Amino acid sequence: MSEAAGGGEGAAADFAARFAGYWAAPTPQRLETVLAERVRLVAPMTPSTTTLEDGKRTFAELLELIPDLRGEVHRWGATEDGVLIEFTLSGTAGGGPISWHAVDRFVLGADGLATERVSYFDSAAIALVLARRPRAWPRLARSRLRPGRRGMA
Repeated sequence: MSEAAGGGEGAAADFAARFAGYWAAPTPQRLETVLAERVRLVAPMTPSTTTLEDGKRTFAELLELIPDLRGEVHRWGATEDGVLIEFTLSGTAGGGPISWHAVDRFVLGADGLATERVSYFDSAAIALVLARRPRAWPRLARSRLRPGRRGMA
């Protein structure tokens, strides 16, 4: 494991703890605790973005759709340039529960903030849940979130 860009095991542990703290009470503004100003964000269902401000807008849309969204970290592991985090997101959308498992791959800068995040999860299950909940449709329609979007730029 290289200590260079990602900062090693200590930087990964620190980041994983901040990530878990973020998902205990997520807000777009608190993304600054984990993401750099110039950050590439890629995930299914969302447009890819390259700045913290664009990322905040995307997270605001997600939190509008699922206002009580929370995340629980299950495990993490340091990589050569950052960290992989396995976690579950859960909340309420359209009047019923929704949850999904994800793995996020982060590249960390020298300051310990993420300069890239690629999220991996099966968006088909989320799309099916949202399609069966008409109460979720207005919020989904107002957002840039799209169940069929692959998220790759």
